[in-house]
Amino acid sequence: MNVKITNLSISTLLILTNLYFLPYSIILLLNKGGSMGYGLLVLPISLSVNLLLLTSGLTFKKRFNKSIALLIINSLGFIWAAFWLWLFLTTPKID
Repeated sequence: MNVKITNLSISTLLILTNLYFLPYSIILLLNKGGSMGYGLLVLPISLSVNLLLLTSGLTFKKRFNKSIALLIINSLGFIWAAFWLWLFLTTPKID
């Protein structure tokens, strides 16, 4: 039961971090990376965090609740997403 609760909580945190990265990816794609296209360099990072929605969504099914592999993937993915979220939110913009 402990693995199940940990897996569900990390998956919930991943979904919450994607509330920032999903619109960010869409805005980057719609703006074609900004005026000179340098925003497209951030797109692989943002899309890799968006792909973690698949693994975090799987943990809410009964079949995959106690999966150790998904726990490891989601834990590493949350560390990756939290690092980039912290970096994007704390880096000052150069206008």
